[in-house]
Order: sequence, then structure tokens, then C-alpha cells
Amino acid sequence: MKFNPFRIVFLGFIFCLLALTIYSYTQIDLNLTLSANPIYQYIQKQLILLGYFQRHQSAFIYSLIQIILFGLYFYVIKQVLNNRLNLHQIIKLISLVSLLAVLSYPAFSHDIFNYMFDARIVTKYHLNPYFYKANDFPSDLWVRFMHWTHRYYPYGPIWLILTLPFSYLGFGKFILTLINFKLMFLLFHLGNLYLIYKIVQKIDPDHKLASLAFYGLNPLIISESLISPHNEVMMLFFALGALYWGILQNSKFKYILLMIISAGVKFISLAFLPLILLKKYIKGKPAGVENLLKLILTLTTLFICLEIYYREAYPWYFIIFIGFSSLLIKYKKLFVFSCILSLGALGRYVPFLYEGVYSDSLQRMENLIFYLPIAIYLFYNLIFLRRVKL
Repeated sequence: MKFNPFRIVFLGFIFCLLALTIYSYTQIDLNLTLSANPIYQYIQKQLILLGYFQRHQSAFIYSLIQIILFGLYFYVIKQVLNNRLNLHQIIKLISLVSLLAVLSYPAFSHDIFNYMFDARIVTKYHLNPYFYKANDFPSDLWVRFMHWTHRYYPYGPIWLILTLPFSYLGFGKFILTLINFKLMFLLFHLGNLYLIYKIVQKIDPDHKLASLAFYGLNPLIISESLISPHNEVMMLFFALGALYWGILQNSKFKYILLMIISAGVKFISLAFLPLILLKKYIKGKPAGVENLLKLILTLTTLFICLEIYYREAYPWYFIIFIGFSSLLIKYKKLFVFSCILSLGALGRYVPFLYEGVYSDSLQRMENLIFYLPIAIYLFYNLIFLRRVKL
């Protein structure tokens, strides 16, 4: 029988995502009941037992799933770069992986519940979330399983507008609203994949499949865009749209409009607006667009560093970095750095899964897991470059 690498990768990814989807329900909030069905209740009880009361095993299972997932991810990229996988196979794999991820519980962040309640303040209570917070509605049952209930709406108005239809279509029901929001993230995730493919097709067609696989199968992107989704997904979509419909189609108006919309989700995109002044040096040419991407990636890195300085290295901060990096995948060092960054960022979840209580020692361990691999890689490259020069 002829060896079929795609079949092995396909089954491996599906198995890992199915395992991660099931595992995500070990982290379900104890104040939240998704179904009263006795069979579901029995299964959920066993999963909660693992997630909350057998933490050592839980952390090990999560770590094992992620390690295998990253191994498969590297293998896929290698196969794509060697022209052993085609577009149809990559789309099929990404589609099934994405659908499985959407079925998961948002295990690693409660942000999606805040997004839902922000919209609920408008659709149910007809009030402005910039002036009202979840704590102002203590009788609402949704508040029981939310975090950060004391904060006012911190995002741009475009993000609120985007969420309102999905909140209305939830008809005030938690499960239906959660499904709607998950589907919303899936749609924008697929939109990001489309734009990445189209942009790279224009500026570096030899790597269009690799870029698609690099973003669509990246475990961090899967986790932070679909499992525990964050609105960086939407911010990235409009920023990529500004590059594709604005820069590559030589439309200054579209670039400015889409970047403003992107900033209306999260304000960081405002930093990219002045780059339109460089348009006359770019003129849609691959080399010029590539230089623009390097500037955007540099600005993105600076703003992420600021966010980390004022808060901490939350994994979802790197969605934008991975998104823009996917457009420059031909640079091997950037690709390797992005993979190390993704692995380290997801590894930050392990100490909490292991201990279950935030503490100074836990934060030190999170930082060690995240920063040590990055420091080793940067140090290695520094020494290597020195030896080359000598």
C-alpha cells in the first residue's frame, strides 16, 4: 500500500482536535449548566472531576495534546513546502479542524462571555455598555459565570455593532447566543484565511499554500480564534482587508476605511493608518508590499510588547502577529520564531491547569514557560550571526 502522508496527518489532527474539544469541557464553570440531560450530566461530572480535582492529570493531558498537535503542524508545513499536499487537501483539513474547534467550550478564557453580555446590555436592557457593566445587573443569571464583571465596555464601537445581530438572534437564550457568537468567530476566521491566501497569491505565489496552512492549522490560532475566541480575529480581518482591497488594488480610500473599521474593533489598528503615506513607494508591487508588511509587523510587535508590559503575555495578543507573519512565511527565522511564540504562549495555560489558583509562583512559572524558549532562540541566533561574521 502506498504511503499517504495526508491520511496520517488528517487522522492525527482530527483525533487531537476531538480530544481537545472534549478536554475543553473539563474547564466548564461550576455555576454553568449547559444541559439537564442525564447522560450529558454524567459525562460532564466526570470531565469536571478531571479538570477541577485531578489537576495533575488534567495539565498532563492538555500538554500532551498540544505537543502532538504542534508536531503534526510542523509536519504539515514541511509537506506543503515540499509540494506533497494540495489546496483541496489543506482546505479540507482546515475546515474539519475549524468545525471541531467551534464545538468546544471556551475553556481558556471567559472573554466571549463578556462579549455576549456587552451586547446583551444593548439587546435586552436597551442601555449603553460604555456606561453600564455586568455588575449593574445582579439578578441576571449570566453574571454568575462571568469574570471581569466590574469593567465597562473597553472596545471600539464597530465591535459592538458586529455583535448585536448575533445577540438578537440568540433571543435571550444563553446556549443559542453562545453558538451564534462561535459561528461569528468562525466566519471571520475563514475570512482571514481567504485574505491571507489572496494576498500571498499576489505577492509570493510560491508560498500561498504554506501561508494558508501556517495560519489555519496553527494551534494558537485554533485555540484563541475558535476554542476561546477573541476579537483580535475581527481586527485582523479588517486590517488584512485594508492590505488586499486597499494596497494591492491601489485604493487609498479602501485602505483608510478598512483600517478605521479595524480600529473600531480594537484601537491598535490606528497605528497602521499613517502607513498609507508610503503608498506611492509601494504601488501594489510585491517588493513594496513586503516592505510595508515588515513595518506593520514591527509596529505590531511594539504594541504587543506594550500590552505585555502593562498586563501580561496573554496568548490571544499574538493572533495579529501570527496573521501578519503568515504573509511573510518565506522568511525561515520568522516562521520558526512564530512557532516558538505560539508554543510558549499556549504553554502558559499549563501552570494554572496544574494548580488552579493564581499566585506569584504560578505567574513566575507562566513567564518561564513563555520567555525561556524565546530567549534561547534569540540567543542562539545572536551567537550564530556572530560566528558567521567572524
